[in-house]
Amino acid sequence: MPSVEKAMKASTSALILAAFLFAACGGEEETNTGNGGNNPPPWKNKTPRLFMASPGELAVGEKLKIYGEDFIPPNKGHQVVLFNGNFVLASQTGKGDTVKTQPVALQYKAKYQNSRTLNWSMWPNIVFEKTGSKLGSFVGTVQLVNVGYDGSQRVSERLPIKVKVKPSIIMRIAKPTGTTCQPVVTKTIEDTGFAFAAEAVGLTAGTTSDPMTFYWTFMSDQWKVSWSYGVGTDFSSLWPKTGPFVVQESVQKGAISMMSDDSNRSMLVKVGSDLLGKARIKVLKTGKVAQGGQSMPANILLLAVDAKGKSARLTVPMEIAKMASMSYDNSLKIAERYKPVMVTDCINGGDIGRQVTYAEDKSESRSRGMSFNYNTQLGVNFAPIPSNPFMLGINFSVGFGVDVNAQMTTTKSKSLNISGQILPGEWGAFYRQTTRVHRVGKLIIRNKCGVEKSAGEAILTDWLYTPDLATGYTCPPKTHLPAAGKWY
Repeated sequence: MPSVEKAMKASTSALILAAFLFAACGGEEETNTGNGGNNPPPWKNKTPRLFMASPGELAVGEKLKIYGEDFIPPNKGHQVVLFNGNFVLASQTGKGDTVKTQPVALQYKAKYQNSRTLNWSMWPNIVFEKTGSKLGSFVGTVQLVNVGYDGSQRVSERLPIKVKVKPSIIMRIAKPTGTTCQPVVTKTIEDTGFAFAAEAVGLTAGTTSDPMTFYWTFMSDQWKVSWSYGVGTDFSSLWPKTGPFVVQESVQKGAISMMSDDSNRSMLVKVGSDLLGKARIKVLKTGKVAQGGQSMPANILLLAVDAKGKSARLTVPMEIAKMASMSYDNSLKIAERYKPVMVTDCINGGDIGRQVTYAEDKSESRSRGMSFNYNTQLGVNFAPIPSNPFMLGINFSVGFGVDVNAQMTTTKSKSLNISGQILPGEWGAFYRQTTRVHRVGKLIIRNKCGVEKSAGEAILTDWLYTPDLATGYTCPPKTHLPAAGKWY
């Protein structure tokens, strides 16, 4: 991001804060139409104001809410949050160790909630500390930059804040097995084996006599799991098709719990309130997205409890998407207009005029058709892409919102049902024009790491039928439909 200008130190009075909190209770701000409710005034990027950031304590995965006003909406740009100050490390012994600090200068995108509220999540570790794994407090300032799509930048004043980091669970690994993905990914594709490693920070490490217990909660309809039971009880027949299941590990050395597809680690398994028994994970893979869907959430809940009863929690955000999908914005491109055809005889308006209605009786039928601008060369990090785009598993009829295999028939076209008036002494005649159009959808391919790339375009050839009532003093009257032409 381009560098931002130096901002002045914030000075926010209690009166301003009270007024803001009163206004915030009303929810989203009202739209200002301007100009007496006619056209809105031209948009202008404003300098945001910051009033408050809370809470004052965060664990990894939790949200810091930033309150203020004039936050840029997502259709105009995005927000960048700047943290500047120091991270004061907590005592490692509890005996008043010498205070140690680390400088902090960070910037992140924030998530827009409304024009007065932003959310920022501390993820995937303690970002204020250089190793990402030590407790302490961030003491410094927060600033906000409104970055407009028009290239404009507006920087808020600095708001002093202090954020204490609570005991947390840090994801060290959350990625597909056998891949070169970054250590922690939050989006992947269906039927993908996963490996996880989580570390508890701020809790007492487990020992043989005083173990630390990790509880991993998954949803059965989001994750495909099977078990190797050894000499234990086979509980596969009891496994639920939907709902949560909990995998429990007792860590007797350290504070790290790991689980993986095709693992040899022994776990306790619980469904609801029933403890099913001990087993080894044989399969841990992402599930299938529902028919007609493009993706689904697959969040994992983690709880760590040490021998003293102290705990930390984490929600691991995950999204499972189809390997391929199509996006279509409902736009049309005119490819060819055919010459208008007169589909009725001349109709005389007579002495008093005549009201006429067109009913299609000379049917025309044309087939829709699919073609592609398709790219199968997407790099070594993507699975082999099928040479035939129909093998991507995309439901093109759902994507385009029409049956791509249907025939377009004029007798079924509602747009051809029109009425009109022929004036006294004039002639009238109905015309019909056939137009060939292209609906263009964008093909998206994803790999196991959640990386998306364009795989080209899907092009649906479709047909439109346009009617016209032409009138005039001669027979046949001239139509007002556009002239024939071809563009694609």
